[in-house]
Amino acid sequence: MSKEQKRNIIIVLIALVLVIGGIFYVKKDSKNKIKGIETLLIDENDVDVNIEGEKVLENEENKEENNVMAETPKISQEKERFNLAMDNARKSFREREYDKSIGYYNEALNYDKLDVVYSGMYVTHGAQNEWEKALMALNKAIELNPSYTDYWAWKLALLDERTITPFQDLKSVYNEGLLKVDSKTKVNLVTYFAGIAERNNEKQEALALWEYAKEIFPQNSSIFQEEINRLKTE
Repeated sequence: MSKEQKRNIIIVLIALVLVIGGIFYVKKDSKNKIKGIETLLIDENDVDVNIEGEKVLENEENKEENNVMAETPKISQEKERFNLAMDNARKSFREREYDKSIGYYNEALNYDKLDVVYSGMYVTHGAQNEWEKALMALNKAIELNPSYTDYWAWKLALLDERTITPFQDLKSVYNEGLLKVDSKTKVNLVTYFAGIAERNNEKQEALALWEYAKEIFPQNSSIFQEEINRLKTE
């Protein structure tokens, strides 16, 4: 074989390699393009899903807003019914229709369980000398609003005047209330119990209470000192 023939064969082989390589490259590039298109389609689908998700969230938010708007009139109606029941209860009490008054207070509890309802029931039961029921209502009022000083004073008065409660038990109620009442009106409970102590012939206890009143409310020290001087001279 001559050199010329060998060179031609080599050229043909190189050409074949280039052709085959080109075909392989085209196929590979086509696959990549197809894969790229698939990826693009998936991304677009993801966008669609996100958009749908946002629509769902918007729908849920709209539902919540609609629910709040729907509940607002309901709350308003219940408040109106509560106020009406309370007004009727007080009106019935003034007219001495005590059973009807209690009925209206119970109706008010269907709309809102507030301490003022139970304090009204306490007063109404007290007007009928139903002291056990009055005490139950008052305890409920205290449970709902333990910082209200008057409730504790009323309870002490009821136990002291309407029941046979030993002074030490009264003192236990006083001490419990002292820990819970509003600090601004705490002195009122102290001075009130000082009066109870005096009525129960607990003179030293009463003196200590008036001294304590001076300590926590020095603005009225002169008034409290007058009570101390009075007790010491009796």
